[in-house]
Amino acid sequence: MTDFGSDPYVGIMKGRILQINPLVRIISLTNNIKTQDIRHAAFVLLKSYKYFPLHTIFLVIVDPGVGSPRRAIAAQKDDYYFVGPDNGVLSPILSENKDILIVDLQIPDESSHTFHGRDVFAPAAGNLSQTYSLKDLGPPSAIQTSIDFFWDHETSTGEVVFIDHFGNIITNIPNSMNLQYDKEYLLITTKTKVTLSFKRSYFEGSDVKPFLVLSSFETLEITLRKGRAADILDINPGDRIQIRFIDR
Repeated sequence: MTDFGSDPYVGIMKGRILQINPLVRIISLTNNIKTQDIRHAAFVLLKSYKYFPLHTIFLVIVDPGVGSPRRAIAAQKDDYYFVGPDNGVLSPILSENKDILIVDLQIPDESSHTFHGRDVFAPAAGNLSQTYSLKDLGPPSAIQTSIDFFWDHETSTGEVVFIDHFGNIITNIPNSMNLQYDKEYLLITTKTKVTLSFKRSYFEGSDVKPFLVLSSFETLEITLRKGRAADILDINPGDRIQIRFIDR
């Protein structure tokens, strides 16, 4: 998973892995993470990794600090493996419990200062696919950089994590309020206050007024049937967002 888009960097990284292990299967989760958006990448990874087979190795390159003193790491959680920068992108997964192994990756002196994905992380993932042994990659370590997604259960306030390809506004708010279908709820941000209905599916909603659904990530999503909710509402990634019942 990267923020490289359609540039050749993704293919180069795949080629580097295949040089080490020609038999490995490589799947792109996405290469369209918003540019340098570590929070977007961390959320997508957190909500996606369990849909892959055990022993999958996740190579995650969203790395605005490449060339800086930020560390390179590899980790094992349960029977999944993760390779990437220690910039917070792996932290939501690696902070879920204590049964986690983390090692430091060496950054060779000859590595490019702008493309550790090719020279550090892809080789580590390729070698790991042959041995499944973290101890062969580096010394034991720990996460040094963490990020947290804002969530206040008492006020049902969370954050907008990203806006997807369809213009849907994806939040980290779980349906802990037990919203009821076809009921209306008040959505509040620092810039916006709007009443939205909660629908079971995109099909049941309006193509004129945005509405709420429970996303495939099991968090609340603001959407618009046959349209882009993000083009109508003044809501952006990083905004705090609150959902309230409407007293009638």
